[in-house]
Amino acid sequence: MRHLALVLMLLLAVTLTACSGDPASGSKGKADEARKPDPDRIRLGDERHVDLGRLSSADRMEIERAWRQFLAGSPIWRVSLKSIVSRGGAGPYVLSENLFRHFFTASIHSKKREIDRVARSAAMIGEPAVAYFAKPLVEDLVPLGKAVIAEVPDPDDPKSRIKKTFHHFQIDDFTRRDAARVLVAIGDPAVPTLASPALLQKARPSGRRYAAFALGKIGSDGAIDALERHLTTATDWQDRAAAVQALGAALKKNRRAEPALERATRDPDSFVRKKADEALAGKTKLPI
Repeated sequence: MRHLALVLMLLLAVTLTACSGDPASGSKGKADEARKPDPDRIRLGDERHVDLGRLSSADRMEIERAWRQFLAGSPIWRVSLKSIVSRGGAGPYVLSENLFRHFFTASIHSKKREIDRVARSAAMIGEPAVAYFAKPLVEDLVPLGKAVIAEVPDPDDPKSRIKKTFHHFQIDDFTRRDAARVLVAIGDPAVPTLASPALLQKARPSGRRYAAFALGKIGSDGAIDALERHLTTATDWQDRAAAVQALGAALKKNRRAEPALERATRDPDSFVRKKADEALAGKTKLPI
C-alpha cells in the first residue's frame, strides 16, 4: 500500500555512500566484465559505470551543500546545480538519484508542487536524470542503494508500530504518471529512452502508455517519429490508442503528427479510429 512508502522520507539524505571506496561503486570489476549488456534495459547511473570514486572531498561537500539548498527551497540551488552539471562526471548522477528519492516521497503524498520542483531540476540536469525517472515506467520495484529499516504501522494492530526493512521503492500508476511528467520536463534528452523497446514494447501496459503520453507532450520531431513507429507496429489496440492520443497532443504544436493520425482513422479497431478523429478535431486530453 502507498502509505507504507512514507517511511522512505528517511532517504532524503545525500546519496554519497558509493563514494566511500566500495569497489562496486565505480570501477569495472570481473563481474562487470562478464556481464553482458542488455540494450532493452533501462540502466541507472551506477550501472553505467559512473566513477563516483573520482569525486574529491570538495566535490562531495559541494554536492551535499547543493542538496541542502534544494531541500530548503533556496534560490541558490539552481546556481549550484548548474555549476555541478556543467562539470559533468558523477555529480549530476548523484543529484539525479537524490531528486528521484525526493520525487518518490512527493508522489506518495501527491505533492504536486514538490514534483514540479523536481521536474524543473531534472530538466536542468538533462540526460543523466532520464534513466532514474524512466525506471518507474518499467518496473514495479526499483532497488534502493542500501536497505532502510524504519517503523511502520503494524498490519495486525494499527495502533502499534513494527520495524520493517525496505530494499526497494514500490511503484504504482500514480508514481508512473508523475514520473512521466518529469520526463516531459526533461524533454528531448528523454526521447531516446522513452522510444526504446524497454518502454514502448516490454514495459507493463500502463508504463507503455505513459511513455507514449510523455512523447506526445514533448512533441518534437523525434518524439513523433517514435510514436508513428509505435502506432504502426503495436499489436495491442490499447497501445495504438495511446499512440494516437499522444500524437493528438503533439499535433497542437507540431503538424508532423497529422499524416499518422490520418492513417489511424482507418485502423482496424473502432476505438483507435474514434481517438484519431478526436485528435484531428483537437479534442485530445492526456492524463499527464
